[in-house]
Amino acid sequence: MKTFETPQRQSPLALVMMFFKIFRTVITVIWPILIGLLLGQKKENSELKWLIAGGAILLFILVRTVLDYLYFRFSIKDGQLVVRKGFFYKTAITVPLERIQAVHLEQSFLHAATLTHKLIIDTAGKEGAEVTIYAIPSSDAVALRTLILNRVDEKEITAETTPATKLVSKLDLSGLLKLSLSANHIETIAIVMAFLFSRYEDVKPLIKNTPLLKNVISYGEAVKYTWQLITTLFFIVTIITIIISCIRIFLRFYNYTVRMDRKGYYIRWGLLQVRQKMIPFKRIQMIMWRSNFLRRLIGLALLNLKVAGTDETKKKVLIELPITDKQQIRQIVPVYQPALPAETGTIGQKIHRSYAYRKTLFVTLPVLLVAAGLAALVWQWYALLVFIWLPYSLGLQLLYCHNFRFWVTREGLQQYKSTWGRAEAILNWKNIQYVQVRQSLYQKRKGLATLIIHTAGGRFELPYINHNDSLQISNYALYRTESSQQKWM
Repeated sequence: MKTFETPQRQSPLALVMMFFKIFRTVITVIWPILIGLLLGQKKENSELKWLIAGGAILLFILVRTVLDYLYFRFSIKDGQLVVRKGFFYKTAITVPLERIQAVHLEQSFLHAATLTHKLIIDTAGKEGAEVTIYAIPSSDAVALRTLILNRVDEKEITAETTPATKLVSKLDLSGLLKLSLSANHIETIAIVMAFLFSRYEDVKPLIKNTPLLKNVISYGEAVKYTWQLITTLFFIVTIITIIISCIRIFLRFYNYTVRMDRKGYYIRWGLLQVRQKMIPFKRIQMIMWRSNFLRRLIGLALLNLKVAGTDETKKKVLIELPITDKQQIRQIVPVYQPALPAETGTIGQKIHRSYAYRKTLFVTLPVLLVAAGLAALVWQWYALLVFIWLPYSLGLQLLYCHNFRFWVTREGLQQYKSTWGRAEAILNWKNIQYVQVRQSLYQKRKGLATLIIHTAGGRFELPYINHNDSLQISNYALYRTESSQQKWM
């Protein structure tokens, strides 16, 4: 097997990948300047000026791409991954192989056509990727991943081993169709509308200087919008966004398979861009699974592996596994926690219903006041109809408190919460980083507190529980963390 002791460059395809990455970065930074120049420019020699500016930008990107490609080399020496890059500003990255948590492979259409892969290496000390190799021959990518995951153990390196031995989950065509149709289309509609409104203000000056678009805008501002017109437009936008949402889900979860061996999970998915992730068991900090209303009815869920070193605010790095059968959860969970406390027959503990009243008073009501104030500018007294949402929100929060359950066992914690949808989470004591017990003046008067348990992969929260219970759980968690001989990762 190849040992990668000699420093080597990436595949020439990396030039294309790096060019588009640098191009996107440059355009993201300078596009407001370009629009400003376009609006404020004089007609004299404008074409020549734009030609010179575009040529200068393109030349800069090409030179930067070539230099980044030529001065990027990687190798493995003395049990360490060594990466050297940069021309003007040289950088050397040295990562001990035992510190590497996961090696991911991605293959776009161009990668597949040139028999290459994009290789991403993660460690626990960084939220993003520690090292990214944009293009490497597929055989070298597999060999490098095997070499790293075997931790340079000579027996494992020389032996031909199959990395994944057991099929845990596979999303077939019917499951993919159900997942697409039951997606949160409201979220997609909100994203599309927010994007359109935000970008409209950016390009509005440019639109008004364009003769054809200027007439359209003038007509739109002069026409009297009726409920029928608004409803029709909303219906059209909704249909379009639902189609976009289904296509997005289909492309993302196509051919989603999860396999496992003694080291961890091997996940593969994607249609236009095939991705492969390897998640070691020891890197998993917490497991969550959730369903919206439609998915709950048809028995679908998304299982989220909370892993160390992952920025959970970025959806691209979220590790979500489509679940079409409860048996799949029973195959995944025992690797992290022997059994689900909820399935042992115990009732579990609840949170106080004051949580519903306080959230309605300090979250829902202020939002409705602002919405009513804005709506009053157009609808006048009819804006008071916005407050119809208040009793619905309160009822929903009371239902949330009624359904909320949590269990404390020798192995860890489990949480269950539900309104229209459902969400569950499990946490092991050994993965706890630190514990917080928060208590507001209102909670202190009621003898309540909020317990927040932090891990390297996210936090586990129990709101408005009995204060004495929060102290007991906190003390027990610290005791189990300090007395346990197991490593947290």
